[in-house]
Amino acid sequence: MKMKKGLSYLLCIACFSGLLMACSDSGVENGGDQTAQTEETAAEEVDSNLNLDGFPIVNETITLTAYGQRDQNQAAWDEMFVFQEYEKMTNILMDFQEVPADGFAENKQLVFASNELPDVFLRAAITANEISTYGVGSGQLMVLDDLIEQYAPNISKIFEEYPNIRQACTASDGHIYTLPTVDISATGKMDFKQWINTKWLDELGLEIPTTLEEFKEVLIAFRDQDPNGNGEQDEIPLGLRDPNTVYQLGGPFGLGYQMRDTYNIDENGTVHNWLCDDAFKEYLIYLNDLYEEKLIWQEYYKNDRPAWRSNLAAELYGAMYMPYSDVFLNCEQDYSGYEPLIGPTGEKYWSDATSGATIGAYALSNTCSDPEAAIRWVDYFYGEEGSIFFTFGEEGTHYYRDENGNLRFNDEILNAEEGFMTALGKITMVPGLGYPSVLTDETDRVVASDRTKEAAKILEPYLPEAFYAKPSVKPEDMDRVVAIEQDLTTYRDEAVTKFIIGEWEFDMWEEYCQTLEQIGIRELEEIYQRALDAQKS
Repeated sequence: MKMKKGLSYLLCIACFSGLLMACSDSGVENGGDQTAQTEETAAEEVDSNLNLDGFPIVNETITLTAYGQRDQNQAAWDEMFVFQEYEKMTNILMDFQEVPADGFAENKQLVFASNELPDVFLRAAITANEISTYGVGSGQLMVLDDLIEQYAPNISKIFEEYPNIRQACTASDGHIYTLPTVDISATGKMDFKQWINTKWLDELGLEIPTTLEEFKEVLIAFRDQDPNGNGEQDEIPLGLRDPNTVYQLGGPFGLGYQMRDTYNIDENGTVHNWLCDDAFKEYLIYLNDLYEEKLIWQEYYKNDRPAWRSNLAAELYGAMYMPYSDVFLNCEQDYSGYEPLIGPTGEKYWSDATSGATIGAYALSNTCSDPEAAIRWVDYFYGEEGSIFFTFGEEGTHYYRDENGNLRFNDEILNAEEGFMTALGKITMVPGLGYPSVLTDETDRVVASDRTKEAAKILEPYLPEAFYAKPSVKPEDMDRVVAIEQDLTTYRDEAVTKFIIGEWEFDMWEEYCQTLEQIGIRELEEIYQRALDAQKS
């Protein structure tokens, strides 16, 4: 398709050049004025095809190429209900070039390297590093600031009402190159929710714990008193899922999770990585004690998700952490959310917050054939009507409103033989997430059950007042950031696991901190400080 466009363009240039030569040979004056008038007329014709509001977006059908990653549960995008209907509404035909998730990152690199770019990137998971490289650096991604201001009222409204979401999308040069998945629901303000088995608590006559000490006492009771009543000591008091979970759950020790990483950012905007802090050491000593007492799942550090889920399906966990209850619906009613535990700080603090924005869901290339139409095309999904359509499909056909006005999928979709997510993937892009749209307390019900929404509501008052996404750094800092983070993450995860499971004694702490310093933890801190300051200015 690109080759055909290029050939047509060359033929047009040749014909136009011949016309100019003919005019010159025949003695026609003011050829430059005629050229300017021709270009102005062409621009007016393009503008006249675009409607500034309502539908259709364009009067005469246009085609845009759209490149992105298709989730395994999604139907082919040109067969998906919302896109077929939206084409009729907009007069914009998307020539989808979707790629399977397996190998997508490498394929995306080749697309940029070849410079054979699509008009739009849709669900392409464009990272902060890629924004720095292909936006700020090479300019292959188009700056969206003016387009948003002129043609995207829904996105503009979100940026105005939620400055943290604008901040998350702003690159190191102060411009916006991608649009995010926006989640302004209560459930989306945090990742993990904490759950405890209230059935077991009732069986043992225990209350929901409020402090770290009470929590340990409850875990010991879960271990020793056979709350599931099967006569075996098979209960797993605390079901940590994987090694990374540790960093997200340090709130009782005053450890934030700013930038979705091991950082605190104070009221002055000062960035600090706490991996060497005494508070983190104290937190690890607490976890080591729980592990030695066999109160934590002993296999957590192996990151064996199937095994973890199997334990959950068998309801072997007394307490655990999960974003949503969709993976334990068989025993969902036995688990309840609860308030953050009080630790050494004396405060209740749930640190696992999010910015409400997952960047890189939508972008335009610098060769986009109709950027105004392309930005209008996506803006609809960031409004109330469009977000419901994009998330749930068509009322009556796919969903209804219950007696409380809540959106509910029809039974044939919920109970589809091929599975709910596969059935939903024939209608919308929701399976796999990462799409350009906005989730609200109304539309998050696709993944958030009533139980999940209750758990989120309990934690919401204890979230940080301000949350920062990890900023995009300058291109000249990119290689250094990648190198430091790769080495730091590898060493950090290995060392932290050894502290928790007892392979390292805590007299190794100074050596651990010195190694992090040598890797460049403070240099990384400085780079992110500069990037965050640049965003603010």
